[in-house]
Amino acid sequence: MQVISEIVEIPNNGQPTTEYIEKELTNRNINPLRWAIVSVSDTIYKVNVANLK
Repeated sequence: MQVISEIVEIPNNGQPTTEYIEKELTNRNINPLRWAIVSVSDTIYKVNVANLK
């Protein structure tokens, strides 16, 4: 396995719960080792993810 660091854009739903973020990552076939929201706009969360591939 490799750990790939990447930035993912997720739609801003107004309430960024852990469940919401992890579900969006899973829907994109991302297996997160860790993640952090690094930027927030009115429409997008930018999430830095350590993806296990």
